[in-house]
Amino acid sequence: MTHPVDPSASTDHDPSSNTEDMANSGEIHTTTQTLAFARADVHTAVGAHDDAHRRRQYAHSALSHANTVLLAPDATDEQRRYAGYYQGDALAMIAGA
Repeated sequence: MTHPVDPSASTDHDPSSNTEDMANSGEIHTTTQTLAFARADVHTAVGAHDDAHRRRQYAHSALSHANTVLLAPDATDEQRRYAGYYQGDALAMIAGA
């Protein structure tokens, strides 16, 4: 029998350190939602021009979301086109980091 992990058992008691967002909640998202995550991550990465580590993290996340859309069997041509743009943006930021 497994027991759930008690969140208060962590040594990190700073509630603002919870970086889990809805993309990491274990939910299954639609292709449209995944494309929106890619777009949001690209925008966040661009906004993190003064923090290379944060920029790289969001660029990797955007790349992952864009790749998911590119491989989704239900993605429309337009969604794939936008995913390709986000993929290119993310790869450029990763290469420049």
